[in-house]
Amino acid sequence: MSTVLAGLTPTVVPVDGADPELIAIGERYWAMAGFHPELFTPVWCEKAADIDTLGWGGPLYATAAGGVRAVVDHVCPQCQQQLSLTSRTALADLARGETPVCVECTESLVAAVQTLNDPKRKGKRDAARARAAEQQALDAALATWRSAQREFMEERYRLTFSETVPTASVREMVAALALLRYAPSTTPISEIGAWLDPLHPAQTETVQLLGALVRGRLIRLHPTTPVTAIEWESSFQEALAAAGGDLESVELNPQPTSNFFPLDSRFYAPFATSAGTGAQRLDAVLSERLTPERLTAGQHDDLLSLAQELIAEEALRYFASRLEDLNLPTVTDNHVERLREAAYKVARHRPLAEIYNLAWRSTRSAAESAQKNPRAPRANMSTHAVNQFETHALHAVTDPAWPIKAFGEVTGCGPSAMARTLFYTVLDLHPLETSLTDIEQVLPEPAPEPLTPAGEAAHQPPTGEEPEDEELPLLVRWLHTYPGSWVPDTLFQALEDLVQSAAGMEFDVEQRVVRRAVAHLQHLRVCLSPVLDERQVALAVLAATELLQHPVTDSDRSAKNQPVGSVVRRHLSRAIFDTEDDPAEE
Repeated sequence: MSTVLAGLTPTVVPVDGADPELIAIGERYWAMAGFHPELFTPVWCEKAADIDTLGWGGPLYATAAGGVRAVVDHVCPQCQQQLSLTSRTALADLARGETPVCVECTESLVAAVQTLNDPKRKGKRDAARARAAEQQALDAALATWRSAQREFMEERYRLTFSETVPTASVREMVAALALLRYAPSTTPISEIGAWLDPLHPAQTETVQLLGALVRGRLIRLHPTTPVTAIEWESSFQEALAAAGGDLESVELNPQPTSNFFPLDSRFYAPFATSAGTGAQRLDAVLSERLTPERLTAGQHDDLLSLAQELIAEEALRYFASRLEDLNLPTVTDNHVERLREAAYKVARHRPLAEIYNLAWRSTRSAAESAQKNPRAPRANMSTHAVNQFETHALHAVTDPAWPIKAFGEVTGCGPSAMARTLFYTVLDLHPLETSLTDIEQVLPEPAPEPLTPAGEAAHQPPTGEEPEDEELPLLVRWLHTYPGSWVPDTLFQALEDLVQSAAGMEFDVEQRVVRRAVAHLQHLRVCLSPVLDERQVALAVLAATELLQHPVTDSDRSAKNQPVGSVVRRHLSRAIFDTEDDPAEE
């Protein structure tokens, strides 16, 4: 039997004029390791599935036939010529005693080989290969670009640590503490957008808070942050376009902007000696600073404001969840403000558990109306829910004796991390059952002055020597953090004085510019006073000076063409801190 099988071992003969790639494919296809000693079946060196056809297409046996002939010491029963095997299956049939026909007598295989060698097909194949090579080069260049971005980030955001924890507002301290205590890991803190119970009830506020924490230096971006989480001055496509499409000429110098995508970023606490000990250090400091006995009167107001915000936003989050569960559309933009206003009003007087009840009643009424009026636009049903909630909220505010059944925690819509931190950790109260009145009753007497944390020097107001792009943020932040150090009426009186003095401008036209700018700020004060307390209004007015960009010449003749907002802000700052101009400068 072994002698018979030895005669069945094919001899591979290249086809004259065949493409070298086809010859190589054919040789791999017909490479034999022998026959099985017991089954007497062919044993091949490679599986057919492991052989790459290099884009030639078609069945593998046809591709092999385009490059070689596998001949054996047998005769084709049709043409009486030496037998050339059509496929591996044909050799197995021959070993079993069957007599297959040769390649030239198999019309379908001959047609497949002719199609394989069609010049038009070859041109398409070459074009596809060129595109593949171009894409491969493009992918390699993009990988190099990403590598350059990664190297830049590892250098710019390398791990640094300090012992001093910066001061921050109550809102930011609660957010940072919640971030530390509810993150799956603090080394680093990541995937904040994927938390089941979010950091803040409103995702937009979560984004803003994370940005504020980074700017306030309570947390820093971790060097392992994905490069896609950073906004870059130019993308790879833009750099390639600037190079005229030449991959070799692309300048590998990606530069980031100051913007990033917080929900996709990774953070760490830059204190103590490592990310782990830094989180412990920050947790301890924030817990101490948020002790109610250590909070000043202004910080008590901030804490109450934050509690109202979290209660209202939790209610709005539940309201939106109810609409989604009832297959009702989200509230249209022109009704969102009414809904928010009603939620914030009732949050001043009722606990969250009762507001849940009002939201449930309102959305249930909307769902019933949708069933009774199937032809009505479903957006109208969401508006009906807003109307109902607005009515219920007013009733709850104006009639404190109105009994409202308190709901328990809603599955899938539990309190956010900040709500849990504020109520459970700071106040030791239940977030669903506590109203603002309850909080006011349990708060101790406010501390007389801002307390300086251990190991931190007394915080001084901005000196005016900070970089221009940091001066206003630092000033607003300091005033917000130390509300007891300034009086809002001083700023408002300074605005009145500027109407008369016009900031000492020499020319009439510039005096008119200053008075017009001051009028804008006074109008802003009038608009905000009904809804914000006077300190928040004063901070908003001060921050709005950045928007006043009309150029003027200040009384300091060495400084030309300053924005009028900078001039006004300088006078307001002097009034707040009770400082006068140096007589020499005058």
